[in-house]
Amino acid sequence: MFWLTSLCLLLLPALLLKSVMATGFAEEQVLHHEVDPDPSRVKYIWNPFPGFCGENASMMRCAGVCPETCAFKSLKCPSFCGVDCICNPGYVFNESLQLCILKSDCSQVIKQEVVETHRVFQ
Repeated sequence: MFWLTSLCLLLLPALLLKSVMATGFAEEQVLHHEVDPDPSRVKYIWNPFPGFCGENASMMRCAGVCPETCAFKSLKCPSFCGVDCICNPGYVFNESLQLCILKSDCSQVIKQEVVETHRVFQ
């Protein structure tokens, strides 16, 4: 009986790790910023939400890679996980501050463009 308990304790972390790492997407869909979907973009933001989402964002599994920003709103976005946080309603992601701000707090100089895809996150 002891060996069965030990075996279960050894396998449990492996099973949990596998379920946490599973994204539901095929490995062929891993994005590399050197290629699609936005080859003109030089640098993507890795994860601006380390540990928690912040006061203006909420946890959401696989929130995507194309959040609405002060400058851009994407018509469509590839279905990749990206970060696990999404800006709350009325908020947009500010790329320079790397946090969600009220859309009304965006600079009046910047006029938001609606584009096919504006990928922000790696």
